[in-house]
Amino acid sequence: MPETTLEYLKRRLDSEALTSDLLPLPGDFYSGISSYSQKLKRAAASGASEISTRLTATQAQMLESMVKQLLSLRMKKAIQQDAVLQLLPEERYVCSAEQRFQKRLDTLVAAVSGGQPSFVEFANLSESKRSVTIRFLKHVDELVGMDLRHYGPFEVEDVATIPAASADILIAGGEAVEIYSRDEA
Repeated sequence: MPETTLEYLKRRLDSEALTSDLLPLPGDFYSGISSYSQKLKRAAASGASEISTRLTATQAQMLESMVKQLLSLRMKKAIQQDAVLQLLPEERYVCSAEQRFQKRLDTLVAAVSGGQPSFVEFANLSESKRSVTIRFLKHVDELVGMDLRHYGPFEVEDVATIPAASADILIAGGEAVEIYSRDEA
C-alpha cells in the first residue's frame, strides 16, 4: 500500500527528531504538502458529508502541527550547527526572520540592561515611523495617522501603505488585512 502524505510527513518528522544531523529534504517537500492540503480543502468544500468534513479538518490540523514541528526542529538544528544554507529556501525564509528577531531582542535587552536609553529611543522612533501595506476589506472613511497625515477614504480591495499603529487598529477591527512583501520577511 502506498504511503500517504500524512505518513510521509510523520516519517520525515520522526527521522529528523532521531538524529542531530540536518537531514536532506526533497526540493519540492513543502510545495507537495501544500498541494495535498489544497486538495483536502477542496474536498471539504465540495459538499462532502459531515464526517468527511471532520476527518478532513483533523488531517489539516495534523499537517499543520507536524509541519510546524519539523520546521522548528530543522531551524533549531541549522542555527546551532551554522548550517542555514543547508535548509530549503522556504525554511531559510523563516529562519532569516527568526534570526533577525533574536538579534533585535538581544540588542534591546542589552540596551535596556546596559543603560543605553538612546538605543531604546531609537527603537521607539523606528517603530513609530514604520509603515504597513494593507488591503481593505470594508469601506473606511478618511483617517488621520499617528504621523498626523490624512489617509483615505478607502474602498473594498484598495491597497495602501499607512503608519503601522493605524494599520494595527484597522486589522484588529476586521477592516483590513496586512499584505506581506518579499522585503518584510
